[in-house]
Amino acid sequence: MLPELLMVVALGLEPDPLSAALSRFERVNAYQLTVRSEGRRGEEIIRYAYRRPGFIRMDMVTPYSGAVLIYSPETRRVRLWPFGSPERRVGLSLSPLNPLVRSARGHRVDESDVGTLLRNVQRLQQQGELHHLGGAVVDGRRSHHLVVQGEEGHRVGEVARYELWLDEETLFPLKVISSDRLGSVIERVWLEEIVIDPDLPESFFSP
Repeated sequence: MLPELLMVVALGLEPDPLSAALSRFERVNAYQLTVRSEGRRGEEIIRYAYRRPGFIRMDMVTPYSGAVLIYSPETRRVRLWPFGSPERRVGLSLSPLNPLVRSARGHRVDESDVGTLLRNVQRLQQQGELHHLGGAVVDGRRSHHLVVQGEEGHRVGEVARYELWLDEETLFPLKVISSDRLGSVIERVWLEEIVIDPDLPESFFSP
């Protein structure tokens, strides 16, 4: 325990980095990034945008190139344009539970933001252990490398272990690896080209 505490002090990291990261996120009004994920069902690349209180836009790069999804917390519906160009076509209006707007790994559009990710990791930590593995560099950015391992029998969904890298300056996640109770990797996710608090007009989420 003492060596880990000394490492926390040396890294300038909060004693509870997940709470600190979530607190930082709660002060973010909007963000844009590219999500690149690899899992058991292949690769997904998405241009992703978020604006409070929960507007989400996903522009698919792969595997469904050109598709656009927009979620509104006001209607609690997902608008889907399978072939792009939402400004010129009428989109489908679907529930977030509809399989057409869930990822290959079952993720819901309305539960896809960074805040949801951090809260899920926190839930695992509540019946598990957090380990600080020191500093690391992800895509040229200095980060804190953490692992959260759930106690035996405790999982969040099918996830029993999270390994994540938080940006040293912003505590924003840069990379996340989730594993099941057998230690097999479920998904690897990279958050790239991150822009915090960009100017995202209302029309961007309601074409």
